[in-house]
Amino acid sequence: MATRWGIMGTGRMARALCAAIRDEGGEVVAVSSSERARAEQFAADHEVTRSHDRHHDLLETQDLDAVYVATTNDRHHGDALACLAAGVPVLVEKPFTLDLPQAREVVEMARTRDVFLMEAMWMRFQPAFLEMERRIDRGEIGVPRLVTADLGFAASADPSGRLFGADLGGGSLLDLGVYPLTLAISFLGEPTSVAAAARLDSGGVDTQASVAMHHTEGTSAWSSTLEADSGWEATVGGTEGSLRLESPFHHSARITRRQRGRVVEELEVPDASLRYRLEVAEVHACLERGATESSRMPLELTCTVMAWLDRIRHQVGARYPHERDAGA
Repeated sequence: MATRWGIMGTGRMARALCAAIRDEGGEVVAVSSSERARAEQFAADHEVTRSHDRHHDLLETQDLDAVYVATTNDRHHGDALACLAAGVPVLVEKPFTLDLPQAREVVEMARTRDVFLMEAMWMRFQPAFLEMERRIDRGEIGVPRLVTADLGFAASADPSGRLFGADLGGGSLLDLGVYPLTLAISFLGEPTSVAAAARLDSGGVDTQASVAMHHTEGTSAWSSTLEADSGWEATVGGTEGSLRLESPFHHSARITRRQRGRVVEELEVPDASLRYRLEVAEVHACLERGATESSRMPLELTCTVMAWLDRIRHQVGARYPHERDAGA
């Protein structure tokens, strides 16, 4: 029987996951939006049976095997809790929540209720990322000591939009920086210290950030920006060479291996076009075997990344309204 999904949200990622779910043999049976017209239009465009103009109404029937939370960043925490309270497995779009306390609350509820939960960090399922892991494990570049990465684009500065709205959880770090940070932790281990600089807009949202970190195994230097077009590339450097994920590094189709700056191998990665299907396939596999957590994208990794995003934001003075209200 096909896995039956509900989708909270009707934006670009909701549309992309709807297609990926169907390509992986799932069925999208319900969608929700805060605006009735958007929900109805999405349902009509994608042949979804049920549409709701209140997100949590999607959970009132018993026909869902999983929910994908694709609402704005500020809603992820509450929407994920609602799904878990209803006993429905949930895939939460990144950033998982706005901060670590919210993340820990969601994770604790999932574990208490024994319900599947995963962050939609699709990068860790991509063939290029997995190939990098295999080659590093084989010792092709020696011991990894350095990660560099950048991700960004020039966005229209709309304070009411999700990228720049403080109330919506906007900013370059949560929307884009989560990728290079996850990459750095994946290949160098837990950070031990951080030094960051950022540009903040008038609403206190980080529009650009540059971050240097010490890790248990080396150092990383990465950036995120909503003000400039960056290269979207990432390199893992080791004692005997380096591996470069060509642009866009979070779903790259090409890896370059270098030694002392000289290209010694160029690899075209198969199946890069599967994109979001790979994280959907992981959810389906976990549900089929009764797992409540993905070993490929464990909840502790999600919380570790969120903890360091908190430290970086607080270091540069970027705080969300709920943190300011609580005196954080």
